[in-house]
Amino acid sequence: MLVLILCLLAGGCQSPVQHQTGPPVPLRLAYSTQHDCALVHIAVARGFFRDEGLKVEAHSFGYGKEALQAVLEGKADLATVAQTPVAFAALQGQKLSVLASIFTSNNNHAIIADRKSGVLRPGDLKGRRIGFTPGTTTHMFLSSFLIANGMSIEDVVPVPLTPELMRDSLLSGRVDAVCTWSPNERLIARSLAGRDVIFEDPYIYTETFVIAGQTTYVAGNQEAARRLLRALVHAEEFASAHPGEAQAIVASTSKLPPPVLEECWGKSARKVSLDHALLIALEDETRWAGKLGLAREAGMPNYLEYIDPRPLLSVKPEAVEQQVLKSDLRP
Repeated sequence: MLVLILCLLAGGCQSPVQHQTGPPVPLRLAYSTQHDCALVHIAVARGFFRDEGLKVEAHSFGYGKEALQAVLEGKADLATVAQTPVAFAALQGQKLSVLASIFTSNNNHAIIADRKSGVLRPGDLKGRRIGFTPGTTTHMFLSSFLIANGMSIEDVVPVPLTPELMRDSLLSGRVDAVCTWSPNERLIARSLAGRDVIFEDPYIYTETFVIAGQTTYVAGNQEAARRLLRALVHAEEFASAHPGEAQAIVASTSKLPPPVLEECWGKSARKVSLDHALLIALEDETRWAGKLGLAREAGMPNYLEYIDPRPLLSVKPEAVEQQVLKSDLRP
C-alpha cells in the first residue's frame, strides 16, 4: 500500500498544466449558479475542462440541494453541493463519494428582517415567522443562530421557502424574516431600501461546498474525476493570480452586480482540498438532524466511507489531510 501512495504522490507532483489527447471523456456536471461554485464558473469560462479532455454536459441549478438531487435521480454524474444536503442524503441511505471541497466560508449566511415587522434585535425573532430552505445550510444556520441567542427552532415559526420566494415573501409580509445565504441576503437587503436588519455571526457555522457523486459512478470513473479536479485546480490558481478577472467571470455567469460579488469574495476561500473539518461538519450536522428529528433514526454514518481521496491525491496530494484517508490508504 505504501507503494500505491508513493505512486499517487509522484503523479501529483507532475505539473497539471497539460492538454489531454485522445477522445474527450464525457461528464454530466450539475452545479449551482451561486458564487460558492466560483471555481466551476471559472473552469467553464476559461476552457479548463476542455483542456483536460473532458466533454462536460453542464446542468445549472439555483442551489446545491437541487444539483445533488439531479445526481440522485441519475440525471447527472457529479454535483456541487454544500455539506448539509450530503449529510441528509447519507441519513437517507444514499451512497455518495465526496471528491473535494471547492469553497468554504464562515460568513456566508444571515437572517434578514424588515424593520416594519418590529424585529430589531435577535431576541425579537421569538415567535416570528422565519423563511428558510429545508435541508440546506440555511436550515442549519437558522438553528445555530437561535441557539447562540438563547432560543431554539421551537421558539419561532419556520416557514419553508425556496430561495427564489424569499424576497417577495419578506416584502409582502408573509414572513417577518428570512434566513438565506450570500449574495441573496445582500440583494434582498437592497430591496428593503434601508429598512433591512441583518443578523450575522461568523463564529457559529462554516459552509463547505464539495464535489460529490454516487459511489458507484465515482469508483468506476476515476479518470474523469481526476480530470475534473485538475481543471478546478487550474481555476483555483487563476483566481489567485487574477482575482479581478476571476470576479468578473463569476459576476457575469452568476448574474450578480460586481459590487455585490466583491463583498462576498473576501469573506470566503476557493480552494480544492479535503480536510478533517469536513468530517467534523458532516458529523455535527448529522447529530443536529437527529436531535431535531429531521431524519429517520440511524446510527452515525462513517463519513470516511463517503470520501474518495484517490483522485485528489493524484492531482494535488498536499491538499489531502491524513485524517480523511481510510486506514488502507495511509502509508
